[in-house]
Formats: sequence, C-alpha cells, structure tokens
Amino acid sequence: MIDVSKSVPVFEDIKRRKEESLKALMQDQDIAQFVHVHRLSKAVVEDGWAELLDYYDDHKQCLGCQGLESCPKVTKGVVRSLVYEEGHIGLDLKYCQYGKKKEQEQLILSHFLYNNVSRSLALHNLNHNQFILNRNKLSDVNKLAIAEILKFVNTPVGKGLFLTGESGSGKTVLMASMMNYLARHGYDVGICHFPTFLLDMKAAFNSNDADSYLKNILDIPYLLIDGLGEENITSWSRDEVLLTILSYRNINNLTTFFTSMFDIEDLNDVYLLRRNDRTEKLRASKIGAKIQSMCNSRHLEKIK
Repeated sequence: MIDVSKSVPVFEDIKRRKEESLKALMQDQDIAQFVHVHRLSKAVVEDGWAELLDYYDDHKQCLGCQGLESCPKVTKGVVRSLVYEEGHIGLDLKYCQYGKKKEQEQLILSHFLYNNVSRSLALHNLNHNQFILNRNKLSDVNKLAIAEILKFVNTPVGKGLFLTGESGSGKTVLMASMMNYLARHGYDVGICHFPTFLLDMKAAFNSNDADSYLKNILDIPYLLIDGLGEENITSWSRDEVLLTILSYRNINNLTTFFTSMFDIEDLNDVYLLRRNDRTEKLRASKIGAKIQSMCNSRHLEKIK
C-alpha cells in the first residue's frame, strides 16, 4: 500500500515549486503580455504551465543570438510561439528573423532544378551585384550587357544571352544572380558549370546513370551553361553531349544562357578537333551557329 502520510508532503512540495515557477514566468514580459491580451484565468495559466515553461526555456536560448551559425538549437532558426485555442494554452512553431531568411533561401533554391555550383553563388542577389550597383559608371560595353540582362528579367521571354569576358571579369556571378532573380520571381531555372557537368557524367558511366544527367537539364525552362569552351573537348563531349543539349533546347524554344571566355566566332576553332578534316569543321561550326540562333551576344569587361 501507498503511505499517504509520506506522499502528501511530496505533492505539497510539487505544488509549491509549480507556484514559484509560475510566479517567475509571469515576470517575463512576453508571457505577461500574452496572459493579459487573452485575459487568461489563473486556472488556465496553471493548466498551461508546461507550455509556458517550454516557451520560456526556448526563448532563453535565443538571447543575444547573432545568426543561425551560433544558434544552439537542433532545429536552427525555429522558435516556439504561444497560442490560445479552445480554452487552452498551446505552442506553435515559427521562423525567427534569421530563420525567415533561411526559409526564403530554401524557397529560392527550390526553383533551381539543377545546380552544380556553390549554394552561395546561386543565392547571389542581382540587385547587390557590382555591375548593377555601379551601372551608371560602367563602360559603354558593360552598359550594353547590363541593359540586355535588365530587359530580359523584366520580360523573361525570347532569346537567351551569350556573355563573354576574360577570366575574373565577373560574368559567372552576374549571370548566376540573373538566374537568382528569375527564381525569386517563381521561375524554374538551372545553373550548369559545363566542365564539371561532363566530369560528373563520365563518373556516372560505371553506374549507368550518365543518361540521367542529360535528362536533368534538357527541359529546364531557363538554363545557364557556364564556362563553355573550358571543358576537355572530345568528339563525345561535343557531338553527343553539347550538340544534343543545344539542338533539343533550340527545337523546344527553351531559353538558354551561356558564359564563355571565347566569342561565338572563336568557338569554331575551340571545338575543331582535326583542322584538315572538312567534316570536323562542319561539326565544330554547328556549335557557334546554334548558339547564335538561340542568343544575343554581349561582352563584359572587368570593372576598373
């Protein structure tokens, strides 16, 4: 049998500790405001003690928070919120100010149907790009390139853009930020660094997944092919991969963008494997011809 004489003091001690805890919780400004706004009775507050305590402990972890990197929680960027429904205190989950940024980033990235570059590059905001911020001070050549980009993002239909420029000119970041802009506005996009794409395809040969790589990018509504001409060029990479992508997207009117250190005219030489072979010259010339039919061409200079 349970010795009631011993259990009563235990219950009294728990009751006292609960009262002390509730009194301390009511010193919290947010909790006091919540109780006041909903005109909660003492009985409802006592009944919701566990929820109030969880809320307090959760928010205590957020004091002095500087961002998600320093968040001590398992689910970073998420806070508990007090709710009052059907006569009871409850808890809801919502994003904090840093979590909302994370949520927005996840929403943007969900529109990247393919991306083999860094996450930070895909999240680069067009409005924060150096060429946009300094567009009134740009050279005439750069102004033409920026005008082409702004024209497209305002009305995202029609031809794509082939952007050339020397290494380090900022063309990749600029075009990635353009794709970011489209993703922010609900369009499905993709960024394909072409040399890396080919390496991944080769690595997938042993697992028979190589064909799926092509399928991943063929139908993406807005696709950026980055670093064109910088890959290790073979007849396979040129004829079976690149020409397949260009032909398919051209036939299906899918908007495609490119970055390259080579002008379109230079691509005839870049993709020529045997210089004295007439058939080779025809195959190589197809690359530039198809791109020319799909894109407007602009050059980008380094900002001095």
